[in-house]
Amino acid sequence: MKRMMFAVLLVALVAALVFARQRLKGSSTPPHTVLLSMKDYTFNGVNPTLAFRPGERVRFVVRNDEQTPIRHNFSIPGLNIPCDREIGPGEIRHVTLTMPRSGVFEYLCCTHRGMGGKLVVEGH
Repeated sequence: MKRMMFAVLLVALVAALVFARQRLKGSSTPPHTVLLSMKDYTFNGVNPTLAFRPGERVRFVVRNDEQTPIRHNFSIPGLNIPCDREIGPGEIRHVTLTMPRSGVFEYLCCTHRGMGGKLVVEGH
């Protein structure tokens, strides 16, 4: 009888853990999406300063919107996002990362000097 009771409790405990894990998994927040249009040697026309909080998940959607064959690139050197292959007109690059700490970081086009802006990460 004790073994049966133990088995029932064990099954109930495992079921509760599986249920809790599924709820936690389902409650994860999707990343904040930031659209960056590369055109006329700028990001979004003005190379904006972007603000985030430490631990925030961010998905950058970087699109080359040039009407000519100008190629661009995208990097965040201080957050280990390297220059990858160049992005041709109409092409998109997706970069997803979790902001690791407070600070000011540069995002840039590796191909064109002066094309870039700042990421400010602050708060709790």
